[in-house]
Amino acid sequence: MLTSFIFSSFLLALSPGPDNLYLTALATKSGKIVGFSFLTGLLIGCLIHTSLLAFGLNKLIIEYDLFFSTIKYLGVVYLLYLAYDVYKSEINNDNFHAGKLNNEIFKNIKKGIFMNLLNPKVFLFFTLFFPNFIYSETYSFKLQILSLGLIFIVITFIVFGLIILFSDSIHKKFSSVNNFNIFSKYFNILVLLLIALLILFTENNITLT
Repeated sequence: MLTSFIFSSFLLALSPGPDNLYLTALATKSGKIVGFSFLTGLLIGCLIHTSLLAFGLNKLIIEYDLFFSTIKYLGVVYLLYLAYDVYKSEINNDNFHAGKLNNEIFKNIKKGIFMNLLNPKVFLFFTLFFPNFIYSETYSFKLQILSLGLIFIVITFIVFGLIILFSDSIHKKFSSVNNFNIFSKYFNILVLLLIALLILFTENNITLT
């Protein structure tokens, strides 16, 4: 069962989706430091999702439409804010000075956390996917979910880390080209709007028993 979970997690991390698409756009625009900062935030979000599932707190979000809808609409508003923030930013190659770098790292860690936690699709994914791979009748449900979550986080870090390094090579090669910077800026905006649209039409179609 664990082998199946590892293989499935690897395929999920590798398959095109909103997270890795945005990570590609972000690292291509701003480089690997920003990319890994955002990835750190995503993984913190995954750890929180894992904990919510392990301790049964995800039921509050799944069973009560008010909580689910609140998260959904906050997620849409947050993504629109991020898209606007990118739109009003200057077009440059995002080579940060040392004094600005720490702020940029923290900003993107926070962005990764919020984009993960304000996406109801992620709540649904963890709720539906992880329990299918309970691998022991001896260990507690809580312990097994936490262990699966850690495995999922490690696999995601490896796959997404490779995506960041590949995107960073593109950034290094083309970041001095003004037309590329214009394209990467508006590609970031497009991806953010796409994710917002996907979240807006997310429906809670599962019932916990």
